[in-house]
Formats: sequence, structure tokens, C-alpha cells
Amino acid sequence: MFVWNLVLFCTFTLLSILRLLKYPRHVARESINTPEELSYLGAPIIAYLTLVAQVSLTCSSAWGHSMTIFAYVLWWIGLVWSMLLCSASVIVLSKRQISSDRSIPPATFLPLIAVMTQATTGGILVNYSYHISARLAVPVIVVSFLCLGYALFLSMLYYAIFLHHLIAVGPPTPAKLPTLMITVGPLGQAATAIQLLGTAAYTKNEFGEYAQGTFLSGSAASSVSAIATMLALLIVGFAVLWVMVSWYILGEALVKRQLPFTLYWWSIIFPMGMC
Repeated sequence: MFVWNLVLFCTFTLLSILRLLKYPRHVARESINTPEELSYLGAPIIAYLTLVAQVSLTCSSAWGHSMTIFAYVLWWIGLVWSMLLCSASVIVLSKRQISSDRSIPPATFLPLIAVMTQATTGGILVNYSYHISARLAVPVIVVSFLCLGYALFLSMLYYAIFLHHLIAVGPPTPAKLPTLMITVGPLGQAATAIQLLGTAAYTKNEFGEYAQGTFLSGSAASSVSAIATMLALLIVGFAVLWVMVSWYILGEALVKRQLPFTLYWWSIIFPMGMC
């Protein structure tokens, strides 16, 4: 499956590059003038980080510490990519005014999910990579927590805007109804990431081995792990709301035969997997 995912990623990356080279103006225009096109640029990052996680889980176990270092470098590359894209999406949405007043499409959450996936991949990297040292692991843990803060609090603002539109105007058009499930993604990913990072700090004893200052120490690690578990439960509780709302709206549309089959159906798979 890892090899198949790698083949698919390379194939579609090549196709995207060819499209960009052949139609540069069209791609640029659509990316900065259409909220969905801009937001879907987060999908390749999520796919890339999934491969980074597989390198950590599979390759480092099979081929040793060199693959751990390789995954480590790939993770930092993903950090720059995801942070730049998410920041750019906010800047473009605010400067170009391409979204209507008090309304954002569910796809707008994708760049945030990319940043949260960065944090989750960081948790996987420090928990499961072969012989990763505390000197390498602790910076990843700290930066992953920063990624969580970056994306989680921004997602809360997006949730407020989206919920206002959902209550005042109603759900998206029937063809785009499956994109409601994207709203589950940030919360599921955040809960996963925070538990992995708490486990790395305490169970894997990365903080204890690092032993620098008050926070990055073994005595603080147990508190970090406990707080991470509590916060993860709170986040999952909020995710349950969006699961229930999304599935009710989708189920009602399906019963009424108002749910056409479109490519937007892919939106259901990843968010539900995260929760």
C-alpha cells in the first residue's frame, strides 16, 4: 500500500506540474480567485505527509536510522510547505475578497488540516522512528504543538463563520453536501496529534532524556500527557457535534434522493478516518 500511495503521489504530482507548465495563467487565476481551488492546494500536502509518516513507520524499521533521518528532513520540508500555504490562503482570502460575506466553503478547512497533519506526522515520527534521539525528537514535539495552536485556534474562527452560514442560509448545494464532512477533519486530526505528542513526551520519555529547563523535563512530561488526553477528549466532543450534523444532513438528502454522485464524495473518507 505504501508503494502504491507513492506511485499515485508521484503520478499526480507530475500531472499537476504538466498542467501548471501548460496553463500557468489559468492555474494562477483559478487559485487566487476561487476559494475551493485555493483550499484544495492543501490536499497534496496531506498526501505528502502521509508518505512521510509511512517512511517513519515502515522504512525506518526496515532500513534503520538513515531512514529516520530521511523522514526527519522530509518532515521539516513539509512544515515549511504547510505553514506557507495556510498563511497564504488566509492572506488571499482577505486581500482578494473572493469569499462572500459571513460565508466560507467547507473546503477552506483543508489548509488547516494540512498544518494539523503536520503535527500528527510529527507525533508519529517521534513515537515510531527507529532510534530517534531526544535531541532530534523534542524540537519536533515543540514545533508540532505550535502547529496545533496555529491551526486549531484559526479553525475555531472558521467554525464560527461556517456555523453562522449554516444556520442563517442553510447547507451547501446538493452536489457539495458531502464536503460537510471536511468540518470533522481538523478536530479529528488535532485530537490524534495531541495524544501522540503527549505520549512522546511522557511514555517515550523524550522530555526526560532532553532535560532542559522546567518544561522540557521528565517531571513536566506526565502533566503534559495528562493535559493532552483531556484536551483531546474535549476536541473529540466538539467533533461529535459536526459528525451528527453532517450525517443528518447527508442522510436526509439521500432519503429524499437529492444527493447526486459527484467527485465531492471523496470528502467523506479522510475526516471520518481521523475521528
